[in-house]
Amino acid sequence: MAATPARSRQVRKSPLQPLPAWHTRWGQLPASRQHAICLLLLLVLSLVFFAPIHFGGKQLIGSDTVNWRAMAQSMIAYRDSTGHEALWSTNAFAGMPGYMISYPALVPQVDTLLNWLRSWLWPTSHFFALLAGTYVLLVYLTRNSWAGVLAAVAYGLTTYIPILLKVGHNSKFIALAFAPWLVLAFVYVLQQPRLLSGLLFAIALAANLRAGHVQITYYVAFLLGLWWLARGAGAWRSRQLKAFAQATGWLALGSALAVLMVAQPYWPIYEYKQHTIRGGHEAAGGGEGLDWEYAMGWSQAPGELVTLLVADAYGGGSPSYWGPKPFTEGPHYVGGIVLWLALLALWKRREQTVWVLGLGALLMILFSLGSYFPLLNRLMFAYFPLFNAFRVPETWLSTAALLLALLAALGAAKLVEAAAERQDLLRAAYRLLFGLVALVLVLWLARGSLFAFERPGEAAQIAQQVAAANNIPADDPRLLQAVQQYVAQQRAERSELFSRDALRTLAFLVLAGGFLWLYDRQRLPGWGLLVGLALLVTIDLWGVGRRHLNAEAMVEAQEITDLIPAYSFDRFLLEQQQKAGGLGHFRVLSLERGSPMTNARPSYYHESIGGYHGAKLRLFQDYIDHIFVDPATGLPRKRALDLLSTRYVVVPAGAALPGMHVVYEDNQWRVLENPDALPRAFLVGRYEVVPQLEAHRQRLLDPTLNLRETVLLREDPGLAEAPIDSASTARVRLERFGPRMIVWQVETDAPRLLVVDELYYPAGWQATVDGQPVPILQANYLLRAVPVPAGQHTVVMKFEPQSHRWGLRIAAITTVLVYGGVLLLLGLAWHRRR
Repeated sequence: MAATPARSRQVRKSPLQPLPAWHTRWGQLPASRQHAICLLLLLVLSLVFFAPIHFGGKQLIGSDTVNWRAMAQSMIAYRDSTGHEALWSTNAFAGMPGYMISYPALVPQVDTLLNWLRSWLWPTSHFFALLAGTYVLLVYLTRNSWAGVLAAVAYGLTTYIPILLKVGHNSKFIALAFAPWLVLAFVYVLQQPRLLSGLLFAIALAANLRAGHVQITYYVAFLLGLWWLARGAGAWRSRQLKAFAQATGWLALGSALAVLMVAQPYWPIYEYKQHTIRGGHEAAGGGEGLDWEYAMGWSQAPGELVTLLVADAYGGGSPSYWGPKPFTEGPHYVGGIVLWLALLALWKRREQTVWVLGLGALLMILFSLGSYFPLLNRLMFAYFPLFNAFRVPETWLSTAALLLALLAALGAAKLVEAAAERQDLLRAAYRLLFGLVALVLVLWLARGSLFAFERPGEAAQIAQQVAAANNIPADDPRLLQAVQQYVAQQRAERSELFSRDALRTLAFLVLAGGFLWLYDRQRLPGWGLLVGLALLVTIDLWGVGRRHLNAEAMVEAQEITDLIPAYSFDRFLLEQQQKAGGLGHFRVLSLERGSPMTNARPSYYHESIGGYHGAKLRLFQDYIDHIFVDPATGLPRKRALDLLSTRYVVVPAGAALPGMHVVYEDNQWRVLENPDALPRAFLVGRYEVVPQLEAHRQRLLDPTLNLRETVLLREDPGLAEAPIDSASTARVRLERFGPRMIVWQVETDAPRLLVVDELYYPAGWQATVDGQPVPILQANYLLRAVPVPAGQHTVVMKFEPQSHRWGLRIAAITTVLVYGGVLLLLGLAWHRRR
């Protein structure tokens, strides 16, 4: 009797026990049927997750989508009326290139099909592409279909994806959707180095770039660079450099072809970048890339990494979020099961692929810390190519989530693949599971000691806000006591959120352990374990994602423009525009809410000097930083408004600005008229040459400078001065105004300068006088001027960037060659098989 337990334990450990018939049923299905079933399940998951949209009449219209639509209005209107691309936006920030507002890739490629599906199946069109790409990638790596499903749901439902869709970061979501396909194409080249794989890599890379979020493409490329280095090191050790060299050659060819395939839109975008706050420019001191402090905004605090494991450890999204970021929509949650399986892969799956994914995930997590880990990130920011071109370091976690999902699936696949290592793997899995459970228990029990549950300086900030709103001292004892009570209540609520999600994580880990125990006791087949784990991951991530993307976060089916409010003063201003002769006569500044430089709504209706954009022209950003606001009053400088032909300013009812008078008022708003606003185009007879930008800017603010009579230039126009007096002839009439062409009729009795109140941008704007080219001079710091001889003349400015014209041609030719090459090679392969 004493030997019976030992024998029973030995029997339970034996991998050779007879199994029920249903245990092998899945493996008996043809691979094609397995894949069809798994992909169909992923499609159903997509449709059900977005059921309120597809079947409930809802739409996903995030705040960023509404802001984009307002910003894009002038460009969309031009496209609808002419059938051509505007290229230039006239309705925001006093005019700017529209390449990063509404400038689609015009040459049809593989993503064009998804964009067509998007028109009636968004966001499932791209969400299913994300799931399918992850599935195919993992199946290619492991030949295990249910591991592919596990990877797909672990990546697709990670909380950041629903959050992106909620707020309208659609280009980032699309780039993340194409990321698994790009990794797959890269791995395929490494495994099968030949022309076909190189061309497919070009197609995948071009599709990812055409998503329009190069930051995500850069992050994926960083992973591929690590992978390439690891493969090279392995080839060197195994003396298989020939195959590695071939793969490198095809990757280089594919990369070059992809760059040519996206010459439109990326050539104009690259050209534009050189003149923005994200590129090198004289106004920025000649530097390249972003400023460190600006780039490191939204760094992930080290403590916040716990949200990978405990979703609302830091309160979830704003306003309940209590971490150091200014605000956030939610955590980067991947779940305890995914982390457990990823660690198992790193421990027991000793393969180059796992090491690359593990190192990549670790580095991306460290990069996400941004300013909190300067030892690494300062070096990368200073020396690593393009690292300083992007901001919001926490975005690195979006691609780290893909790597963790792949690692988790590889770990799960290892559990069921290696029969000879079964017991060793099970012991390792149990140990990791117990360790992770212990960690969560410690976090839960010691949360009061480990976490503050209070924003840095929160109490003082609330006290100051309440004091200012109620006109009482910020150190009033009653106020401080009330604030302390409020903050204590908030800490208790935040601690409860932490407790809830810590226990939730524990529950899912215990359930995963239950599936593992059933597999250990041979009551579940290997594929059954993977199905159970995939189901648990789906339920886990689905539940957290639904906190952020639910029916309440969606709107009833309607046009985006219905969400852009119109006020009574908008009608008044549009009437004034019509009386003035249409667009191109004056601009508007609306101080309706917050900073006008982060408010896109007015740009939908008017030619605004405000807007909402993350890559403004550097000259305009300098205008905002150094000219726009009077530091003594905190109000817009009148000269700054005069300079940009700002005739009307919208302010709250009862407000006033010096030198302006009320022309419209209701119970909420006032419209002030600025009688001194410069015309959009006018002649001057005097000029001053101030080449250095800083001195130019200082002279511009000099109140003794009469901008109606004198223009500041950076180079000598070679004209004799011809001051304008009452006997002079100096007339300008706007004949045509649009984003691609502006036409004036000009009459002057002496050679003079025509000052054009449009932003200076040398990469594309060309000017002619009676058909003869003339130079466009940089005037009044950020505007334009052209010399006009005496007489009556037609002055034309056209926006015809060569980067757009030639980029379109190059992209079209290369696309035909690449896709034609793929079809030809596939046709030849099919013919040989026959």
